[in-house]
Amino acid sequence: MSELTRLSGSLGHPVFWAGPERGSTYELSRTKDGRVFIRYLPSGVKSGDARPKFLAIGTYPQAKAFATLKATAKKQGVPTIGLRGGGLAFVDKTHPTSVYVAYPGSDYQIEVYDPSPARARKLVVSGKLVPVGVPTPGRAPARALSPAQLKALAGQVGHPIYWAGTEPNATYEVTKTSDGRIYVRYLPTGVKVGDAKPNYLTVGTYPQTGALAKLKAAAAKSHAETIELTGGGFASIDKSKPTSVYVAYPKVNLQIEAYDPKPARVRALVTSGRLAPVG
Repeated sequence: MSELTRLSGSLGHPVFWAGPERGSTYELSRTKDGRVFIRYLPSGVKSGDARPKFLAIGTYPQAKAFATLKATAKKQGVPTIGLRGGGLAFVDKTHPTSVYVAYPGSDYQIEVYDPSPARARKLVVSGKLVPVGVPTPGRAPARALSPAQLKALAGQVGHPIYWAGTEPNATYEVTKTSDGRIYVRYLPTGVKVGDAKPNYLTVGTYPQTGALAKLKAAAAKSHAETIELTGGGFASIDKSKPTSVYVAYPKVNLQIEAYDPKPARVRALVTSGRLAPVG
């Protein structure tokens, strides 16, 4: 893994993978045009094995990768899949074993290949796909915090942490990534911290300079639905990802994402005014 981290640093750009996997060897290859591949080889499989039987993740330099991905998906007539952080993915129509991913403002396209189309798609939507050196959100340590502990955490990080207020019998699961994103997930009774199912209300707080201006610009560019909120707040709902509503406020260098598997519920949450800093 240290070799992967050193390579990413020497290239000067992110190299994506799916995090560590027990028992796997990470086979690394790089082409002359700058594409980087990380292949997960199970125990007993030698590097260089030609069989297309193993998970592989490619990072490809590509100008305007996000716009290109949307255009390609549209040309193929396939839907895009909304991801956390504003990313989009689509399953290649002719090769369903490959899922392509891009993020706003990035000049890199990511390809996730697995001989099982279902596995490739599941990995992408799970949130495990991250740059080498960044903790995998799906595997990053999550913990249950009380409202008082959440308030204390906001003091430690030096900025507000948004949530939807208290909810009877809910466990507040908190995850923090190395790039400063903080997620508060509402787990109902009986659901354990770290549950991988995307079935629960989640509020993410993302540090972002000029968040309000950037959100308005992104909404205008993508023709997203917009909502004016109390206090000068602004919300955006992308048609391709109605389960997430993005919010920003004047003079606050944070973007907030409210997620719920039911689009109507997350929209009602944002317009109700319940979305607010802890404390």
